[in-house]
Amino acid sequence: MTRPAAPAVAQVQQPVTVQPKLDAQNLLALFKEKNFTLDEVRTGERPVPRIVLAGLPRDLGKMDSVDDRKQIFVNTMLPLLLLVNEEIERDRARLMALRDSMKGLPADAAAKAAAPAAPTPGPTPGPTPANAPVGGTVVTAAVHTPAAGVTPHDAGDPAQTAATPTPGAAMSPLDQVWVARLAARYGMDPARKIDLDALLRRVDVVPVSMALAQAAEESGWGTSRFAQHGNALFGQLTWSEEEKEGITPRNRHPGDTSRFRKFEDLLECVRVYMQNLNTHDAYAQFRATRASLRRQGKPLDTMLLLNTLDKYSELGPVYVKAVRSLIRTNNLRDFDQAVLHNEPQQIVVQVKRAS
Repeated sequence: MTRPAAPAVAQVQQPVTVQPKLDAQNLLALFKEKNFTLDEVRTGERPVPRIVLAGLPRDLGKMDSVDDRKQIFVNTMLPLLLLVNEEIERDRARLMALRDSMKGLPADAAAKAAAPAAPTPGPTPGPTPANAPVGGTVVTAAVHTPAAGVTPHDAGDPAQTAATPTPGAAMSPLDQVWVARLAARYGMDPARKIDLDALLRRVDVVPVSMALAQAAEESGWGTSRFAQHGNALFGQLTWSEEEKEGITPRNRHPGDTSRFRKFEDLLECVRVYMQNLNTHDAYAQFRATRASLRRQGKPLDTMLLLNTLDKYSELGPVYVKAVRSLIRTNNLRDFDQAVLHNEPQQIVVQVKRAS
């Protein structure tokens, strides 16, 4: 599959409890111990525990039960996808608050705008063209060295120290630094004036069912050589000459120098996947359609958004059709309303990896 590369994404550190290395059967036992039952997650009866697997177990593909293989894969992916979406939502909420404060709107306007309304009957307007001009709040936010005593922003430090914006007030220097760095992380030039509405089109979540289905399709439900040896779940390619950067496909065509990108762990893989969708030009229509749904106060429709991902694979519409079928067959849209457990501590699980 052809995949544009994406830049690295800053990580948020949280308190963790590390579990010993586990195989597939022991993982099933751990999920049961933590009451991580997919049927109850589907119905909304139980939140998703913050269990973070560093990789997939080496014996996943050897399990006799296809249902067990799929369960381990979904149980593994759900916390990762929700954690990265949580990180994005945190940045998005702060960015919306800053934008609305500059427009003189009350502090709770961002929260109200972020909450999707129930679908309403009637035709759905088409998505905004990818190259359409975006009108909104524009700020000057150039990166500069913070004053003495201010910790440089990595993942969350300005968010911890920034005060609540005052309606109608100018953006503080600390907020300007944060916005500039956020813009740079999302592929915008921080040295130029930054349209906050244009940035908000990028700083947004990816539907869980879509990400689950793409990962399952690209990795064979976590059993592929690339998933097992490189934590590569989404078919992202690299053209780097460094050996550590990628895994060479066995059927690579002569003259093709691409390889499947390797990742330190599964969480990094998920972060880069979402960053790719949120920044690369190939997915501008995905972002435009998502922004259109936001403006209408509608939930993010996985099936509608999938129509915009024909460039994700060289198979084009055939790939989109395969992912759509996978979602329907496995009822993955049930997980679009899943939520993380409010306990902030993560359980990091090491697995017995493929050698």
